[in-house]
Amino acid sequence: MKFTRKYGAGALVLAGLVGSGGAAADLQEADSSKEVAANKAGYEEIFVEGRNAKRGTTLGPWSGRSLQDTPYSISVVPEELIENLQASVADQVFKFNPVTQFHWPQTQNDNPYVFLRGFQTTTFARNGITRQKWNYAHGTTMEETARVEVLTGLSGFLYGGGNVGGMVNFVTKRPTEERLNSITLGNTGGENLLAHGDFGGQFDRAGKFGYRVNVVAQDGETPIENLNHERQFISGFFDWQVTDKLVLELDLSRREYFLEGRNAYWYMADGVARPDADELDTSVSWGQRWTNQDIDSERVGVNAYWEITEGINFRAGFLDEYNERRGAHASNTIQADNTYNQEIYNSENAPQTIYGEGYFAFLDFAFNTGAIGHNLTLGYQLSKSIWDLYPDGNTNTAGNPAFEGLSLDGPTYIEEPEWGSHGTQPVYQAYDQRTETISLGDDISLNEQWSLLVGISDSRIYYKNFNAQGEETANYDDSELTPTLSLVYKPKANITSYFSYIESLEQGGVASENYGERLVINANEVMSPLVSDQLELGLKATLGQTLLTAAVFEIDKPLEYYEVIDETSAEFVQAGRQVHSGIELTATGELMSGLTVVGGITLLDARVEKNEQNPELEGKTPRGVSEQMYKLYLEYDITGVPGLTVNGGASYTGDFYGDNENTDRIDGYALLDLGARYEMSLAKKPLTLRLNINNLTDNHYWANQYFLGDPGAIVFSANVKL
Repeated sequence: MKFTRKYGAGALVLAGLVGSGGAAADLQEADSSKEVAANKAGYEEIFVEGRNAKRGTTLGPWSGRSLQDTPYSISVVPEELIENLQASVADQVFKFNPVTQFHWPQTQNDNPYVFLRGFQTTTFARNGITRQKWNYAHGTTMEETARVEVLTGLSGFLYGGGNVGGMVNFVTKRPTEERLNSITLGNTGGENLLAHGDFGGQFDRAGKFGYRVNVVAQDGETPIENLNHERQFISGFFDWQVTDKLVLELDLSRREYFLEGRNAYWYMADGVARPDADELDTSVSWGQRWTNQDIDSERVGVNAYWEITEGINFRAGFLDEYNERRGAHASNTIQADNTYNQEIYNSENAPQTIYGEGYFAFLDFAFNTGAIGHNLTLGYQLSKSIWDLYPDGNTNTAGNPAFEGLSLDGPTYIEEPEWGSHGTQPVYQAYDQRTETISLGDDISLNEQWSLLVGISDSRIYYKNFNAQGEETANYDDSELTPTLSLVYKPKANITSYFSYIESLEQGGVASENYGERLVINANEVMSPLVSDQLELGLKATLGQTLLTAAVFEIDKPLEYYEVIDETSAEFVQAGRQVHSGIELTATGELMSGLTVVGGITLLDARVEKNEQNPELEGKTPRGVSEQMYKLYLEYDITGVPGLTVNGGASYTGDFYGDNENTDRIDGYALLDLGARYEMSLAKKPLTLRLNINNLTDNHYWANQYFLGDPGAIVFSANVKL
């Protein structure tokens, strides 16, 4: 199925952003209504059309709004596009999403990283449930993903504290009404093979019990020589329509991830200029054949949707995650004599354990006061993360002559040294961090053209850390009231304009022990919580089958960074502000029959301001931020060959800096992908053949200050539905 058929302009409402926990009123009905009534707080698409309707799961307190009428910048990558890109990791999705700056390969540490509006986002939501900062997104699996929802801008009122640049929400595939037995066999590049089974349907004839099961097996050498990727995954999503007004859902998964030959981080010695990416071989791993990342992930989630009575509804969710990770990674530092030194940090004998939980509960009340409609929402959200560590769990090769003076002509591989163990000391709880948010909001319909969204949140951040002796070394409990206000005006049914103001509280950073090769003099110091704010002016228009959006914004956030003291030391600092102003333009939908487009432009002016501690940083661009992005993805049905569709994408990410002082300027890069798919019948069964060539020109580039971008790769698969 073409994703444009399901996610064309009118159907963009069904992309999952019609509400925050339940399905809302149909957009066309809302547009054609001649009367002012209370906003619908019910879950009509769940209880009338069935629990498999494309209801929304994001935007926390707000429900009942279409994608066009939501006063925030939001984009959606649907399941069909994920399949057509053959995205086995999130990188490929972020590459062509018009508002995401791809920043960090997911395969490096099994956690996707992106920049949103110039702010690094490392913690994502799942089915609308927020993960705590530093809980990461280990276990993210595209084969079970129904869609990826990307909100850019502050999300404090919507998702709780943190995530100033925005929020990425991964939504799980739901049970199907009809039986689904889908098998995909393919190659993700190099010699890396993948098998994926996707099974869905109903356990009973009445359709009260549904299931969706995804199974993945992957193994082999990737397009990067000596980098092997192995993955086993199984997930089950089950739902039970208890009554016509109550639905319960259960989400389970288990994932084993192993990356062997893990690539190296890159650093520059003092005074050494960064080499051009063309001078380094990107087709081979610059770590060691035995450096690795080994992560086991488990997940349990529960959701409930209950229409208590007409106009009163309840929705709740719970997510429990467990991640155990261990491994060995290399850090390469380029020297003035055009060689590199390598240090290797090993934690294979001392795994880290990360426990994460997330909750939300919202109670919605729909009512009228005269001619004005209200949808009042009272909500509670909590996310927490606990880390267990072994004392002195990392060992390294620092000072080993065998790892010094290595040639940049190609990687040097060495036999694995003998590693120590974590000894006999028991594991200890190192971190306990959580964010709790209570919110109250009112979605007010003034008339057919004007509406107002008003809300306030009480966000509270708890943080504790401990040393190996169990002694508390940092502790704070801080809270802040953060408001939000949006004014929405619809001059025509297909045009929506809005103005939004929002604030957000987030946890302050914690100083690490090392910054590159430098020791951090205030290691483990915890910074104070941060309050940021955003102004946004936006316009959305549905023209034919295409949704066009424009957003102008400014975000003001406190600045945290590492300040270099000398060749051996640095300090983690909270000083000054970083102000990001910019514009986002996007287009999504079917331009004409058979031609689909996903594209956009992001332009930023990101600057450091008011830094009294280091005035020389004022006017500098924050590290890693690209101020220009241009992206375009197209699909076209070949009319002369029924079943054949060609696709292609081009993206450009502008220059950025690898340091705070803006002395390490890193060239921007352009990527070109081409692909095709052919749909046919085999023994009366639907068969789809897909071929994609990623990074067609094999462009060498720095993805960020630490990593080289992936080389060109050919990806192909065959999918049959039985």
